[in-house]
Amino acid sequence: MHVEDCAGTIVSIAEGSHKIDALIRLPENHQSRQQNRPVVLRLHGLLGNLLDETEHYLPTALADNDYTSITMNTALANLGLFYGFGMFDDVLPQIDAVCDYLRSTGFEKIVLAGHGLGAAIATRYAAARNDPTTRPELSGLIAIAAPFSLPETIRRRWVRFGAEPSYEEMRSRAAQAKDTGWSQDETVVIRRARGPTRRPEHSEVYTLKTWWALAGPESTGPRTCEQIGSVKVPMLLVSGEKDEIVEKREGEDLSEIAQAAGNPDVTHVILQANHRFDGKHAELSETVICWLAERYGG
Repeated sequence: MHVEDCAGTIVSIAEGSHKIDALIRLPENHQSRQQNRPVVLRLHGLLGNLLDETEHYLPTALADNDYTSITMNTALANLGLFYGFGMFDDVLPQIDAVCDYLRSTGFEKIVLAGHGLGAAIATRYAAARNDPTTRPELSGLIAIAAPFSLPETIRRRWVRFGAEPSYEEMRSRAAQAKDTGWSQDETVVIRRARGPTRRPEHSEVYTLKTWWALAGPESTGPRTCEQIGSVKVPMLLVSGEKDEIVEKREGEDLSEIAQAAGNPDVTHVILQANHRFDGKHAELSETVICWLAERYGG
């Protein structure tokens, strides 16, 4: 994989007794643009920037078009799901902390953006923080390859590829661990979770506790279909026609739900791309930048 050198500044943002690492990328003319352009707050999905080139191309394209972006690691990104501390709704205060940091540095508009799991988190946050009196800076949502409902998307994909252990086996094991107060939590590798082979790239790793919070039958935050109707800001959904992880119709259904709930500004774009948007990064970046320019100038 070719990885483009993406210049930027690493910042550490306090959140309680912890710190959040983020990469901020400023355009050359950032001082004159800061007040009237939104900053794009990007949320890592599963394994963050370890999985695909989208994480590297988009910040460069945004900076080239005079948009600042900041990419944050949440507790879900990278190792959170592996070791039991990556709980879905626990990331909301972390996003709050980064939004507060951006406001303190002069940004008045924030557009959330996420890919896959990151899109589900971004939608959940936009739904939970939809009161403009408390989060007036929240100005837009970009959801790339957003799952209709993570529990159902994962279950359906695991059935299609013959995952080992199966969704039902994980549900049973996680339910038993939950009954013990998670004292029997353990890390589980699921083979054939993301593809038809037992190779590492087709595998997923969770603890029983993090799986239950993200994909279990009682989880509500990851059900994007139940969250998106509460999002009031302008919204861009981007789906891949050839997405092997999230089906194209999931984006179509989410768009219909958002519009039916009364959001007057919902855009859904379908690109001829797989889940990682291989070979389509320029087209994806152009789609995002055109949408931003139409609403926020540029």
